[in-house]
Amino acid sequence: MSKRKAEPSQRLAKRRKGGVPAFGAETEDDRVNLASSISTASGFSTRSLPSTGTIPNLSALCARSFVANLQALHETRDDWENTFKWLKLLPDNLVPKLFAMLRSSCPQLLTNAMITSYFLRGPSIVLTSDVPAINKSTILALAGAGNSLHELHLTGFVKLADSVFATILPSMPSLRVLVLRGCAKVGSATAEAAARSCHLLSTVNFNYTAVPPVALVALLKTCPDLKVLKLAGIPNWTDATYAKLSSAVFQDETFILRNIHTLKLRQLGLPESSIYSFLARCPNLTRLDLSFTHIHRPLPVALADARIEKLSLTSTAICSVDVVALISSLPHLKSLALGALGGGQGSSVSIGNTSAMTMTDQTLESLTDVLKDLEQLEKISLVGNTKLGFNSRGGGALEYFIRCVGRKCKHLNLAGVHYLRSLHLIGLLPQDAENRPPRLEQLILNNTGVDGEAAPYLACCSELVVLELASTKINSAGLFSVIDTCSKLRSLNLTSCRSISVTDRRRFFEAWKHDRKAS
Repeated sequence: MSKRKAEPSQRLAKRRKGGVPAFGAETEDDRVNLASSISTASGFSTRSLPSTGTIPNLSALCARSFVANLQALHETRDDWENTFKWLKLLPDNLVPKLFAMLRSSCPQLLTNAMITSYFLRGPSIVLTSDVPAINKSTILALAGAGNSLHELHLTGFVKLADSVFATILPSMPSLRVLVLRGCAKVGSATAEAAARSCHLLSTVNFNYTAVPPVALVALLKTCPDLKVLKLAGIPNWTDATYAKLSSAVFQDETFILRNIHTLKLRQLGLPESSIYSFLARCPNLTRLDLSFTHIHRPLPVALADARIEKLSLTSTAICSVDVVALISSLPHLKSLALGALGGGQGSSVSIGNTSAMTMTDQTLESLTDVLKDLEQLEKISLVGNTKLGFNSRGGGALEYFIRCVGRKCKHLNLAGVHYLRSLHLIGLLPQDAENRPPRLEQLILNNTGVDGEAAPYLACCSELVVLELASTKINSAGLFSVIDTCSKLRSLNLTSCRSISVTDRRRFFEAWKHDRKAS
């Protein structure tokens, strides 16, 4: 394959590593380290498909052309400075879209001066640490965004001090969305600055920062419109530090967070009692993530009265019987994550403890009986439940689940279910006289026991866009037949698939074309 042809797939692979997911891909928070033995070498193969939707408008076509030719423009330096001066005339609402395209396609061409001069305006600003030119001065320049800024996303700036972020917030009184995910030093100063100056906040994401519980007191009191609160992976949340928040806010029995509908407490070191006391103040939750926490008893009864649409309990020690009972009381469920059930030690490391897993075939059968009647269900993850399928090579609970539930979902993650075999996928075959295909758009089977015999079942999934088969025994002949019938498929993960040559794993769509032309 020529160097020119290799560049697009290489760029896409790099972007995946950089944290920008492809269509249907899960975020890092949804990923689980299944086993240290799994290869980290990427074997993603991708292809671009012709658009079948509406014709792009003129502004979108112009933006694509600008981005596509920026590299050549930079190399020749023809009118480089004058070209960027035209960006001053770009309407504010188009700036975020163009900047996102540039960050994705050619981040190395963006300089600090270019970013601060032309892109720090508009209703939404997104800055990520994978753009080399972004530094402290870039962040401080955000103070000039003013009242027009409604959304601010700053991700992954692990070295910048808390004071840097706290300095810029007072100039943003109209801010509705504040995302500081992975800014490791963000703490009390930033949270308190947001509470003093940004009273219109509806979304706050402090995932993987250092914000202590007590720093949320003012925020919870002064931001009545707060709907989304994300606090995953903050290291200093303990029973002692949470007590300061509880005594300052929750001692008042009338203090209820009625507007919060999304709450993420993933990977917090809080004891179960503290977590449940927090949940008791959020009666209207629709999205809840308690993965990798220390919960083990049934969730509060009040939770059953909420209209829960998304629930994540991955690697928690909550009893299987209680899980089934809880889910049976959640008729509005759309997304469910029950990865590595029983492995709850409050850390992703616990998922490697296979003996602790409590999701058995019997549990899965009971769960399937409940899930098959949930009409809105679209996404399920059973990743890392290593005991499933242990007692049967074909049929059984896994086949029952895939036939009654899995094929009805758009996203299904069975990665790390080691005893999953090709025959378990027979439930993907047409189930009625109308031969309706499964709804699946994303199917993840990494590190399972499927092989070439799975091809006829996978080929039934004509809606597939993403198929991940890393560390399986799938072969080229079988995958060729899948691509033949799955015309929407555009991303394959073939990492460590030993039945497929190393050179073909990242260029499998090209290998398929070559094979079909030769035949």
